[in-house]
Amino acid sequence: MMKELVHFFGDSALQSRTHSQPGSTNIFTGVTADWNVARSLYSIADIQSCTDKVRPVRFGEHLNLYELEVTAYSSGYCLGSANWMIDCGGEKVTIVSSSSTVQNIHPLPFDETVFNNADVIILSDLRDEDGVRFENTLMEIGNCVANTLKNKGNVLFPCTMNGIIFDIIDFLNQHIRAMGLHGIPFYAISPIAEESLKYSNICGEWMCTERQQKMYLPDNPMPHQDMIEQSSLYYATRADSSLQEKYQEPCVVFAGHPSLRSGAAINFIRKWGNNSNNSIIFTESEYNHEEAMSAFEGLQIKPTYLPIDIRLTVNEIANMLREKKPQHVLFPQKIIGNVRPNLPNSLITLYECLDIVNISINSQFVRTVMTENLASNIELVNIGKDSLIASLNGTLNIHNTKTALTSAKNPLNQQKYVCGEFNVAKLINELTEQIYGCRIDEFEEDKKNSSCKISLMSPKATIYLNNENFKIITTDNQTRIKLTKILIDQLVVI
Repeated sequence: MMKELVHFFGDSALQSRTHSQPGSTNIFTGVTADWNVARSLYSIADIQSCTDKVRPVRFGEHLNLYELEVTAYSSGYCLGSANWMIDCGGEKVTIVSSSSTVQNIHPLPFDETVFNNADVIILSDLRDEDGVRFENTLMEIGNCVANTLKNKGNVLFPCTMNGIIFDIIDFLNQHIRAMGLHGIPFYAISPIAEESLKYSNICGEWMCTERQQKMYLPDNPMPHQDMIEQSSLYYATRADSSLQEKYQEPCVVFAGHPSLRSGAAINFIRKWGNNSNNSIIFTESEYNHEEAMSAFEGLQIKPTYLPIDIRLTVNEIANMLREKKPQHVLFPQKIIGNVRPNLPNSLITLYECLDIVNISINSQFVRTVMTENLASNIELVNIGKDSLIASLNGTLNIHNTKTALTSAKNPLNQQKYVCGEFNVAKLINELTEQIYGCRIDEFEEDKKNSSCKISLMSPKATIYLNNENFKIITTDNQTRIKLTKILIDQLVVI
């Protein structure tokens, strides 16, 4: 996408671009009010330099970045799109970017576990209101394309070659065949068309489960690869002579840029613009189709606006978070508008671009490091159920907000800790074996509260047990001492 943007709106493109009627130039924010004066854009070399520093990660992989642990979760929006959980050593911050819960599209579905135990959730790129269902919009697009092709017309989709466009291509291929339209060629024309189409076909781990399974079969996970192999989908970097041998009409063309201020889409508008049988379908919601067409007045080509926006809405995200009950949720100010999310258990803060927001999360823990000397003296004790425990006696040092745990120079009398669980059946056996003439008068067990009561007739005593402590009631001190020893022997002392 970044490469495509540079090809369309880089310095060389801006210098060579000419339009008789450019119309409103705020369609592309890299162009100033004066069409001939453009803001500088990064170059292909800049992109390569940036991506060389990028470390690929898998969903669910834990990355340790200095004091932080960072984990990526699928956002369901496009291939590789992710939301992030940042563990600050006790407190967890979730960052949500472009996300979607739409089903039956090619990316791995949205992973809601990114919200689990999050103290702070920072939201961005939401929709302010619910729109038309994705499936309904697809069907409208399919009908529009089919009607145009039946009238021997051509269809142009001004678009970028990534994201939901792969699902649109797949759907249209099936839809027009079902309508009895066979042999209709599709063309994807973009500086990155070949790279995008081929790369998307090998990103198996980022795809939905159904497409992942095809990676292990002699099938292509992405249907557009089948279309390429069957010569029903062609790709080219630009609309020039290299396309002539494969070109035939009527056809469906996907070409950039959605703003209609650059790219091969302009060539096709000029070619098809004076025929009312042809259609141009705008599906990208972030671009104003009327402003885009304002540069081409008096044309007969039929423009249709059927925007597809699969991002989460404010209401959808609020419904998810209501059960998670995070302490603090940050919403973008421009999205909220008149929609007030109902999150009674969370503090809501609105922010704008470049705002600095101070967040108080009442930290109860701090991440620290332990010296090798102290770590080597730790003795782990098995307390059952695959659990190990150890006592630790050291000195906590704080310097320049960094903490370290070192061996104590003057160890104090170390406190003893008792842990583990009582085995009631074993305890009763020990009582009858170790106390001569022991008779149990009454035994009550409350499994719901994990507690029990043992009443002894001889010696006269009552024992109360639960997960937290035990209590012995007796008038004889020697009996108390002996019972205490039997109970402690059931546990682990460290």
